[in-house]
Amino acid sequence: MFTQHNIQVWVFMLCIAFTLVWARPQRYAHIAVIENDAYEQTLPNALRNPFYKTPRVREALAKSSWFGPGEEPVYDRQAEKIPRAEIYNVLAHAGFINRRGKLI
Repeated sequence: MFTQHNIQVWVFMLCIAFTLVWARPQRYAHIAVIENDAYEQTLPNALRNPFYKTPRVREALAKSSWFGPGEEPVYDRQAEKIPRAEIYNVLAHAGFINRRGKLI
């Protein structure tokens, strides 16, 4: 039947399994990444950068985007709450774009 040792082993194994599942790197950290990836898939090949199709580059970028010690995913980005019209006004008044929306 169940002994104290068997229960301890099962609890230990469950803790290890939970830790491994929880700590595995996620493919996408934010919904904006998924949306951007879907948008980039709609672009014609002439506008895509072949640099990112290299397997070595893709692996390096994926590894560098993992969370390091003390880092956490951001789910509620303050920058996404700024209206685009306000950004346009700041850039236009600073002289970076003209009133017709073209970069200077």
